[in-house]
Amino acid sequence: MNSKLQLAKLMAAFAILTAVNSFSAESVVTPAMAGRWEGNARIVVIWCHQTNLFVAVDINRDGSVTGKIGDATLVGGCLQSNRGWLGRKLNLWSDYIIEGKLNGPIVATESITRDRVFIPLNFKDGIFAGGIITSGSNCLFAGTEERKARMALTAMSLKLTHPKLNP
Repeated sequence: MNSKLQLAKLMAAFAILTAVNSFSAESVVTPAMAGRWEGNARIVVIWCHQTNLFVAVDINRDGSVTGKIGDATLVGGCLQSNRGWLGRKLNLWSDYIIEGKLNGPIVATESITRDRVFIPLNFKDGIFAGGIITSGSNCLFAGTEERKARMALTAMSLKLTHPKLNP
């Protein structure tokens, strides 16, 4: 009985430490992260004919982010921490994530529009690397047109660099 109580206390302390580490109110943006970033991601969903997605974002020191994701405008974006020390130790998730709303079609030529975007990123050696996931479902059994209208658009191999530093 005593060991169960100790285990419960340990789990509660672990949960509190993880929550405190993950939900810091301070901006996570370092001076090296602030500024304009550009790059491309490879679209990996089979129902989209376009294979490349251009990304240009402006990361402000307060963590706010604006820019373009494909043909859509990023509105109300925010760069925040995406994992704490445990996630990092277990190599789960990414260090950072940009979340925001999308205004307009993300792939205009195919009339693909999504409401929100999630861009998980790691920052190493002056480069952001990650992927893109939009709002939408994961309905695999729908027809092609229904998938275009409802499924999340996913892109991988995103590499963002400073255009002035890496022309």
